[in-house]
This record gives sequence, structure tokens and C-alpha cells, in this order.
Amino acid sequence: MFRVFYYYYYLFYSTVLNDDEPHLLTTLVLSASEGFLINGIVEIYLAKIYCKSIDTLLMIGTFLLLIGINYFYFHWTGKAKEIVKNKPMFFSNHQISIIITVIFFIITASFLFWEPVYVKLILDGNCK
Repeated sequence: MFRVFYYYYYLFYSTVLNDDEPHLLTTLVLSASEGFLINGIVEIYLAKIYCKSIDTLLMIGTFLLLIGINYFYFHWTGKAKEIVKNKPMFFSNHQISIIITVIFFIITASFLFWEPVYVKLILDGNCK
């Protein structure tokens, strides 16, 4: 699944934005998407179950860890070039792959906006 996301993020940064380093930017943005999702889910879980919030440094550490893992996985192993060469898709359909990738990006990016408000409501309402 993340191979397909990597490929379509790469296509966006290499063709639409014409970036000089599309592989690096793809790795950073994919790591950010994964980090938003992981941090959001963990933050909501901790707020609902333990009435606690994640420390900002832990969230940043998650992003840095994911960047390191993705850089190692995609670049040091050579999988980034292999993925671009193989052109993976969901259900062997280019349009469906684009739609799923855009939906994944929108959902993960939306965590930046609604998740802190939701967690604050949980902490203010249930944890007094």
C-alpha cells in the first residue's frame, strides 16, 4: 500500500511540481502523512482512555523516526527507484490509485486541523 502512495506522491512531485529532488520530497511528505495518522490515533486513544496528551517532543520524535525508517527503506535499499520503475497501482487502475492516494493525503493532513480540537474537547469534557 505504501509503495503505491510513494509512487503517486513521486509522480506528483516530479511531474506536477517539477521538483529537483522528487524522491527526497516524496519521502518527507509520506513520512509526514504517516506521522499525522499515527500521532493522531495515539493522541485520541490516550485522551479517551487515560486523559493524557502526547508531549510535543514525542510527536516530533515520531516524525523524525518515520523519516529515518522511510529513508532507509526507500533509498538505502534502492526500493525507491524500483517502485518508480514498477509503477504499482491499486487494483491495476491508475484513476482508482490517484483517488485513494488523494483521499489518504487529505485524511492524514486533516489530522493537523481537527485532531487537536477533538482531543481538547475530550480532555476538557471527560477528564475533570
